Amino acid sequence: MNQIVISALPFQEFSCVLDGQNCVITLRQVAEYLFCDLMVEGVQIFSGRRCCVGTDINCYPTPLFSGRLFFIDTLGKSDPQYQELNSRWLLVYEEAENAVAPTEN
Repeated sequence: MNQIVISALPFQEFSCVLDGQNCVITLRQVAEYLFCDLMVEGVQIFSGRRCCVGTDINCYPTPLFSGRLFFIDTLGKSDPQYQELNSRWLLVYEEAENAVAPTEN
């Protein structure tokens, strides 16, 4: 598993390379929910997915993106809020060959 470094901001968009895949991830807080968009190699994989702790954000597998992208709550089992991103809530990528169901603390 690889932690993706993110900021404690209500809106952010950043590029990263995940297992050789050129990705653009957008995170945005709307009311009490955090949502995620993912583009890989310029192709929209998903948009507006609600981020729930321990759940693969890409809930509909596609050959255009391999691996798992999910949040871990280091203090419990609550869904992520932008104020504590990268401290309490960690965004994690797991390569496809290593992917197993995430465990919660």
